[in-house]
Amino acid sequence: MSITRMKVRQLMKAAQKRKQSASSFIWELRQKGLGYRRTIMLADWRTAGDIEAKTGLAQYVRKDRYPSAASLVVFETTKSIPEYMYQIKVKSIIHPDLPVDKQYVNIFSDVPLTPEQAEQAVVEKWAEWEDYTAIALEEPVLFTAYRTVLI
Repeated sequence: MSITRMKVRQLMKAAQKRKQSASSFIWELRQKGLGYRRTIMLADWRTAGDIEAKTGLAQYVRKDRYPSAASLVVFETTKSIPEYMYQIKVKSIIHPDLPVDKQYVNIFSDVPLTPEQAEQAVVEKWAEWEDYTAIALEEPVLFTAYRTVLI
């Protein structure tokens, strides 16, 4: 992926939040000299919009069902990583007197997982990740499911 394309992808998210149309965004970038092939740019535009629209949908999938294609965020990558990634929202307690800390944990898998399996994977691996301090894990919830496609 070219440096220009990476820069443009970063600008797309802000443009979509401003409700800017794809055509005006492409025209604006060409004026700045950041344009590239229109079909690829439109594919990137749809992917960026897809990520915004589907973020958080996996938390509404039943625990015993696999996330459907409609709730999976599909993104293209050039890296060879596992096909599925699950973002799990975790509440953790560092100390009883301190407030609950919220963070996101990513789980990679070559096969699709149900929300229950993804949350169980976090619980099993939590001791490995947090071995340097005693952090109690509470309420792991699947937040977003991703499917990667090699380009």
